[in-house]
Amino acid sequence: MTDLGLQKQKSLHKKTIKIFGPPGTGKTYTLIERVLKKYLRMGIHPKDIAFISFTNKAVDTARDRALAAYPQYDIDDFQRFKTLHKYCRRYFEEEVFDPKNCMLDFALQTKIIKTSDKRLSDDGFLYKDWSLGVYDKARNMLQDPKLVYKQESYKRDNLDIFLRKVDTYKHYKKDSFIDFTDMIERAIDEVDFPSLEVLILDEAQDFTPLQWSVIYKMVDKVKRVYLAGDDDQGIYKWNGADPKYFTTYFPGREVVLRQTRRFGKEIYKFSQIIRRGIFDSVDKEYVYTTKDSYIKRYLNFNEVPFDACQGTWYILGRVNSSVTELKMAAKNSGLYYADNKGNKSFDAKQWQAIKSWTNLSNGREITRDQAENMYKYIRELKDYDFRTPKFWQNVPENQMFTLKYLIDWVGLDLTEEHAKAPWWEILKRNFTPRQTNYFILLLKKYGQKKLNEEPNIIIDTIHSVKGGEANNVLIYSKTNWPASFSHKTKEEKSDEKRVYYTGVTRAKNTLHILSTDYKYNYPIGMDYLMYLQESA
Repeated sequence: MTDLGLQKQKSLHKKTIKIFGPPGTGKTYTLIERVLKKYLRMGIHPKDIAFISFTNKAVDTARDRALAAYPQYDIDDFQRFKTLHKYCRRYFEEEVFDPKNCMLDFALQTKIIKTSDKRLSDDGFLYKDWSLGVYDKARNMLQDPKLVYKQESYKRDNLDIFLRKVDTYKHYKKDSFIDFTDMIERAIDEVDFPSLEVLILDEAQDFTPLQWSVIYKMVDKVKRVYLAGDDDQGIYKWNGADPKYFTTYFPGREVVLRQTRRFGKEIYKFSQIIRRGIFDSVDKEYVYTTKDSYIKRYLNFNEVPFDACQGTWYILGRVNSSVTELKMAAKNSGLYYADNKGNKSFDAKQWQAIKSWTNLSNGREITRDQAENMYKYIRELKDYDFRTPKFWQNVPENQMFTLKYLIDWVGLDLTEEHAKAPWWEILKRNFTPRQTNYFILLLKKYGQKKLNEEPNIIIDTIHSVKGGEANNVLIYSKTNWPASFSHKTKEEKSDEKRVYYTGVTRAKNTLHILSTDYKYNYPIGMDYLMYLQESA
């Protein structure tokens, strides 16, 4: 892949611009406002422009901004604004991707699990099976799966079991199913990509050697190529991504964005201490803003001053297990939060039931649907038929209910004296004590009106918020590594530095470090001590 002919290298270098965008320097802004809109102003039709990014969110952002600026186009005109997988998919026959014949990634594994095929059961498949993850990584790296397996520092299976699982997986999906990696492999062999005026590739550091094979094929028919990324934020090496394809292997003229608008001096200094540990980082100095910022370390979640710091929050864990711990701690503290996909910290139907009872007890009416939902949680009923959907289907959709009407007619085994009873005395069915206590804490802390709004706290992994930012960021250093940081190779340490560099540079105003004495911690506490020494 890296052994390009001299003539092709010259051709690529002539038509390619590589944009290095350190955190907060406006990489996305540059791609959309200065590159994409430049060609639209020149009269280039959107159908002659491909905008490829690593995430659907980035693609949607670029398309929506372009549509807002150029209303003469519609969404169909931006048909080549896609993730790489979706871009490849559109060139195959639709029947290939019929849902019955296409189970992608872990969904395929779930399908395998549910099958009654004894051969699969004997092979011990698990959801998100580790062996299949290694196999997929090898395919993305264009390497022999056996070789990649032997290089893994943590092995859940012996080699024989690993190879048996791979063979079983390949046999199962042969001629029946395809996964995401199949999609890319087929595109390399089968797709004749169209001629284009411009190709814009965002988050270039996150693509794998296999995906770069597709990109090399695409650019043959492209007049102008723009690649944008930051190798220091290349945090998908676990899946085979190689930032060197962006930094070194793909020729082009280089531009570095040198002014971050996200954070001030203190967060910048701390991030650079982490960045020093990325041994193969491309040199790209950039300037921080003049805004105030501060950094503090804590040993306990309850010490973090969530109420004192205004604005949005990211509470970030390295792995899913640490995110689970963070969510539990947040609930115990009565924090209202969501994950980066928008899933709130409480069940929406439970919250609707609480609001419905509150409205009733205050003399207000509720709708049929609200009443039906509330009845799933009421402790005592005269007639259990009122819990069934069949009953409520026979009620007019526009029917409104008062508390008295429900007591007299619908089957609440209550008296009017119960009207002022708190919701937790009435709604006990399908509520665990922990859920009840959490809602009580939330209502005391925020009030009902605030809980109807979107939360300003996001709790998720560092990987999930890459590309985003928040006023305040909390980083939890606990991991589930099978070995301490000191026992990792130079490359493994460098990869972890990239993850934590990405995490801390999400912060605009304040950065908070939650560091415990857990033996598998990333040593961010040592980074903090170094920061204090250098700041003295």
